[in-house]
Parts: sequence; C-alpha cells; structure tokens
Amino acid sequence: MSFIADVGTPLLRIFGVICVIMVIIFVHEMGHYLVGRWCGIGASAFSLGFGPEICSRTDKRGTRWRIALIPLGGYVKFIGDEDAAGMASKADAAALPGSFASAGAWARAVTVFAGPFTNALFTVVVLSFFFFSYGRIIIEPVIGSLVDGAPAMTAGLKPGDRFIEMDGQKVESFDDLIGYVSLHGGDPIDFTLERSGQPYNVTITPKPTERDDGFGNKVRVGMIGAGAPADPNNPGRLDPAYEKHVNYGLFSAIGEATDKSAFIVVQTVRFLGRLIEGREDRCQLSGPSKTATIAWQVSETGFMSLLNLTAFLSIGIGLINLFPLPPLDGGHLVFYVIEGVIGRPVPKRIQEIIFTVGFIIVVAFMLFAISNDYLCWLG
Repeated sequence: MSFIADVGTPLLRIFGVICVIMVIIFVHEMGHYLVGRWCGIGASAFSLGFGPEICSRTDKRGTRWRIALIPLGGYVKFIGDEDAAGMASKADAAALPGSFASAGAWARAVTVFAGPFTNALFTVVVLSFFFFSYGRIIIEPVIGSLVDGAPAMTAGLKPGDRFIEMDGQKVESFDDLIGYVSLHGGDPIDFTLERSGQPYNVTITPKPTERDDGFGNKVRVGMIGAGAPADPNNPGRLDPAYEKHVNYGLFSAIGEATDKSAFIVVQTVRFLGRLIEGREDRCQLSGPSKTATIAWQVSETGFMSLLNLTAFLSIGIGLINLFPLPPLDGGHLVFYVIEGVIGRPVPKRIQEIIFTVGFIIVVAFMLFAISNDYLCWLG
C-alpha cells in the first residue's frame, strides 16, 4: 500500500501540473469561441492540445470539440480561418457565411481580445473566491527590525514606524511593501510613514540584493532592509499581535481581487520594461521549464495552492498575448482596430512584413526564456 501511495502522489502532481496548463488554455480559447459565436462567427473546431486526437465530439453547430495528445497549447478554428487570431487562409474566405474573414473589423477585434480578457477575468473570479471564502491574512506594515547599513536604517527609519504610503499607493500589509520594493531595485521610492502618531516623508532607494526566490533559484531583488515584528517568545516567527485576518463580503472580495489583478499587470509590465533596459535580474523571468518546476512544487501543497497559481499564471499569459506583435493576439488586434478606424484593411504586404518580424521576435523571446531557465539553474 505504501508503494501505491508513493507512486500515486507523483502521478497526481503530474496530472495537476498538466491541468494547470490545460485550464489556462481552455479559458483563453473559450473566450475566443464564445465572443466569436456572439458576433456571428462560426467555429469548425475547438482543440485542447496539439497532435494526434485522443477523443472528440461534434456538436449540433458543426463544431468539433477535440482533445489532442500534446497538452502544450490549443486553438479555435473559425470557419474560413486558421485560428482565432490569424489572417484569412483562403482568398474567398470572406464569402463564406459565418466565417472569421466575413465578420466586421470590430467583431474580429473583440473576438481576438476576448481570449486575453477571459484569462484576466478568470484570475479575478478565482481570487474573488479565495477572498470571499477565506479572507486574507494581513501582516501590519510596522517595522520590527532593521538591517545594519541597509537603506532603511540609513534613511533614519526606526522599529515601530508604520508604512502608510509608497509612491502614493496605500500600504496595507508587509506583503504589499515587499512586492513593490522587490521590483524597484535602484529606483527611489517616496514613502510616507507614521511615528508616534505623526506622519513623515522619506525617500529610499532599494538596494538590489541576491536572495532565494523560494523555489531554489537565486535572484536579485530590491530590498530596503526592514523586517516585520518577530514573536518575542519565538524570534523565528512573526508576532501574532501584528497579524490580522480580514474577511470580505462578495462585492468587496471582487473589488480586492480586481485591485490585486491590476497590481499584477502593472508590476509585470514594469518588470518587463526594466528587464529590456537591463535593470532587472533575468533570473526572475520564468520560462516553460521554471514555470513547470514551480507548478510541480506548488502541487505538493494541495489543490487550492495549485488553483491560486493557475489564476496568477492565467493573467500573465493573457497579458503577454496582448503584446502588439503578430502572431500574438495583440498584434492582430492592432490590425483590426486600425481597419475599424480607417475603414479598410492594412495592406496585405505590410501585414506580411510585420507578421514575419513579429514571429521572429516571439520565437527569439521563447528561445531566450527556455535557455534562461537552464542558465540561471546552472548559476
């Protein structure tokens, strides 16, 4: 029985990691499919995975729903088109009733936009569920300790000071502080703190510092050297007096989830911008291998943790798909919006050139992300 349990657990975790991938793909493609149908665009196939077909069923609308062997992607094949974000595959595609090419520019635009939007919506729904069902543990942003010589101590901060704002954003917990500071290494941050009931302002520049990311990888993140209060009876733990459990009603949970999702988007865009500028540690970037490793490690802690990770990955993948580069959704969205504004399609030759350049950039980025995982792992 012990042997069966030992074998079963890894198999379940592998299944969980595959489910993470498939759920994100399903949500994305279902967004394309449902909005396309709402716009009068018919679909000939909806596929989860690529390669040989494992099973399939054709519905009354003529859409073939299929599950394929390789769970690394998926697609919606609209009538007369390669996929939900592609160009017309036939010269006469526009003449086909219900085809993607025959739809108006704005209908094509919203259909393409629906995939990334649904990824973001999924994240809001999952986070809303967590906030509504379990609430949130907040570690009050009060300084309990300072690292000698670190930016916080140099700036004159003292134990007992409470963070109020950072660059105009309200600080509700130490997690908010850590998440913001870690992605601003080398950038001055304007803080408002409170000491003995009196507010004061100070500007601190986080110092890029190497640390473990929790998954065995060494990354450089911004730190100011301020820690939360420790339990006086157990210095290795946080002081429970500064932990607060916050409960949320339905609407407040949705609002908190929306704010959290927006924060993820803003921080992700900022990180990628700093990465391109060479100001961020490339080892913080997660390629396919590192993402799978993280999902594998998270799966060990249970289904709810895996669901939470799925939500965070979903909005990240949706955001990346909105980048204005063909063959990503965002690249085609730009073409359709331009067509909707000027009343005619972007010339085919220009589309082909931009598509080729975009494809090269996307492939180059994918190769970089894959190789970066192993280079960072090797140290």
